[in-house]
Amino acid sequence: MKIEDLRKLSEDELIRRHDASMQNRVAHYNIFLDELARREAMRQGERMETLTASINRLTWVITIATILGVLLTAAGLLSGN
Repeated sequence: MKIEDLRKLSEDELIRRHDASMQNRVAHYNIFLDELARREAMRQGERMETLTASINRLTWVITIATILGVLLTAAGLLSGN
């Protein structure tokens, strides 16, 4: 089976084909399991990229809030309040 054809299969079809091929084989044949693992790794990478972007935005918000807090505190001290 070509990799291109393998990547077009749904996960349910990959699992079905894997199970069917294992019934007739003594040796372990990993192409279906490898494809499932590759897909899971891709999904996990996408989730990590999303999480990293969220953490980056949160870091900038905290940095700006900290700078504003310092400026407001300094302004209050300098004005004598």
